[in-house]
Amino acid sequence: MRECFTAFDFETANSQSHSACQLGVAVVENGRLVREKSWLIKPPEKFFTFTYLHGINYAMVKEQPSFGELWPEIREYFTGQIIAAHNADFDIGVLSATLAHYGLFMPAFYVIDSLAVARRAWPKLTNHKLSTVAAHLQVALTHHDAASDAKACAEIVLRAGQQHVEIKRVVSRLVPESMDLFGGSY
Repeated sequence: MRECFTAFDFETANSQSHSACQLGVAVVENGRLVREKSWLIKPPEKFFTFTYLHGINYAMVKEQPSFGELWPEIREYFTGQIIAAHNADFDIGVLSATLAHYGLFMPAFYVIDSLAVARRAWPKLTNHKLSTVAAHLQVALTHHDAASDAKACAEIVLRAGQQHVEIKRVVSRLVPESMDLFGGSY
């Protein structure tokens, strides 16, 4: 059983998809969480409307690197990897828009949406928000902290198990069309 993937989460400054202000990753190797990392990011504009959610404001990030400056360090977590996010369309949208804003190319990777995983694994939950699923699984969560959200996402995928995980989207055809998280490529 291989179970290797990277869960990630973005927080944004405002409703603009390219306004990433924090990124968290949780790296899973052989079914175990082996590394967590988080970065504060200086978004392109000073306009913050989501501070009430995540507690991040412009003063906290004004001396931090931009996403474009961070990309050489963080691209290894994405390129050719299996990645997981809760409501993956949102986080992939942020990644895509932010890369485009800085004139950077979207790397090839496989995607697991832990929201879809949770719906399959625990269909009777009231809802499948990250906070609801984490509470159900008794996973510690500081919601809207990107590192904590990424770690909770990783736990959801691991606890749901093989029968509930689908890797069904390839962002680029530069990698094989399908991948088995628990076995290997085929």
